[in-house]
Amino acid sequence: MGKGLGMAAAVLLVAMVLGMSVHGTQGLVCTKDFKEKGCNKTISDIFTVDMFEAMFNHRNDRVAHAQSFWTYDGFMAAAKFYEKDGFASVGGEDVQKRELSAFFAHVAHETSCGWSGAKDGPYAWGLCYNEEMAPEKDYCKTGDLTYPCAPGAGYYGRGAFPLYWNYNYGPTGKALKVDLLHHPELLSKNETIAWRAAIWYWMTPAKTRPSPHEIMVGKWAPTKVDTLAYRKPGFGMTINVKTGDEECGHGEDPRMQSRISHYLYFLNGYFKVDDPGSNLDCSLQGVIPLAYAAA
Repeated sequence: MGKGLGMAAAVLLVAMVLGMSVHGTQGLVCTKDFKEKGCNKTISDIFTVDMFEAMFNHRNDRVAHAQSFWTYDGFMAAAKFYEKDGFASVGGEDVQKRELSAFFAHVAHETSCGWSGAKDGPYAWGLCYNEEMAPEKDYCKTGDLTYPCAPGAGYYGRGAFPLYWNYNYGPTGKALKVDLLHHPELLSKNETIAWRAAIWYWMTPAKTRPSPHEIMVGKWAPTKVDTLAYRKPGFGMTINVKTGDEECGHGEDPRMQSRISHYLYFLNGYFKVDDPGSNLDCSLQGVIPLAYAAA
């Protein structure tokens, strides 16, 4: 009996060292942060292709404008670039699920073609778009010496987190090692690049704000200025980071509420987590200065 237990312990130790799960070929992620709290399940352990298909089951309908573009495999290929840095892989299973739900809530809200009377409800229609359909301008800020506009290029909304302006395409491309200044269309032509751009933004803080990732995994601590402005950890602060100048700080806003509803729809309905955390809205939060992530 003792010998058998010793062999079992040895197998478990080897599995942990190799990053493999004892319940299958999928792994457990040990990152630098949270390592003292133990290893965490991988994204593929807690987010399966069946869940993706159910959460975004109308993305290939006839009314969708990005049919056959968005896939589970494309998301996972991009997610693996950032999993070792903590994307949906730290803090324990509930924290991981909250982070994925928050990330997809913003994606779904910004790429949805759902409406109140839509089949399966308004929150089942994410990933309907991969680019703005009728941009009113090219979003070129002239005179930007660091990220000058390329001749003929348009920097309108594209991707899972629709990207705007040359000064945002530039640092994103620099971080991904892709020339988005001269080829902004890659965000609507290459799915993995589109997902990677969104996850990079999610993971990367800027001078004026924390990253949404830091907020959702509990790594961001409000300063005295934040506290006086009612900015607190929680999903609401990710809205402030993402689009605070439009949706936060002025009471109820239907766009803010849509993001919250998407978050709860994914978290409760698909990830089966009842507790969404506190501070879900940003209605009373002071708006933080918008700044794109630094490359």
